[in-house]
Amino acid sequence: MISSSLISFILSLIAYYLPNWKSVQLRSTSVPISISEDNPIDPLIRSEVDKYYDILYRRGEIHSYGLLTRCIAGGECGRNLLPSFHEINYGLCHNVKFHHQCIFSKSLFSLKKCTCQRPSYINITRILLNIILTIQILFIFVNLLRLYCHHCQTSSLSDIRFRIIAIVSTLFSTVFLILIIIQQNNNRRTEPLEFFHAMHHYYSRTQIYKFSNDLELIIKQIKQDLDINLGVSYICIMFTLVLTFICFLISSTVEINPRSKVDDDEKISEHNAVLMQAPAVERFIPFEHIQFTRQTRV
Repeated sequence: MISSSLISFILSLIAYYLPNWKSVQLRSTSVPISISEDNPIDPLIRSEVDKYYDILYRRGEIHSYGLLTRCIAGGECGRNLLPSFHEINYGLCHNVKFHHQCIFSKSLFSLKKCTCQRPSYINITRILLNIILTIQILFIFVNLLRLYCHHCQTSSLSDIRFRIIAIVSTLFSTVFLILIIIQQNNNRRTEPLEFFHAMHHYYSRTQIYKFSNDLELIIKQIKQDLDINLGVSYICIMFTLVLTFICFLISSTVEINPRSKVDDDEKISEHNAVLMQAPAVERFIPFEHIQFTRQTRV
């Protein structure tokens, strides 16, 4: 059980720091051209989409996303950040240049109206994963105490208390791991589509329905053209969930009773009895091995 919890802890650390929860690649299909064949796209919207693909999502590039970083396969790595701004500052902050700067620039220009923040689901995942790592350390410590109390000669620390702590900790870890998996599955397209979702939201609010309808078609087409694969970090969390559930079952069923002094005294008495019987066994000589000395008559 301790070995399983240690493996779970290591896998959780790997999932936390590796930038590979998912990998996203845009297929070779040109989204604006394929849409414009049947539905003419406004030139202003098309120019924004073309800039986005020329700078951020070039064809053939594979983008991997982590809780802290975002990398391009064979290229540079940046931070998993997205532009954040109030709607009245849309014209100032919403552009491909600032989007690129949030991710890859080491020194952001200081604009109070335009900031860079992690996606909300990333913050939730980080908080839950930090709690899980803390719980896993507690679980390891509790099980070490259970083993210690099994060898010590005291009955003041009952194993049932440690079992309850272990059961509750693994139960919470299981629930939090499931929440993390749900968050990751529901937000697989968040980073690639956030740029267009912000545009669609702005033009819908300002009631420019032509632009809004064009963006709905673009977003729908991009969803179909995105190739999304699960990464190593996600797989580590899946294995952690399985191991945590196994620890929960073991903690619920296995009870470790401490050794009492009475049991040790009984074992010592049995051992002494065996030692006391040993000389009697050595003095016993089989009849056929007895040799009689020859007596001579005088």
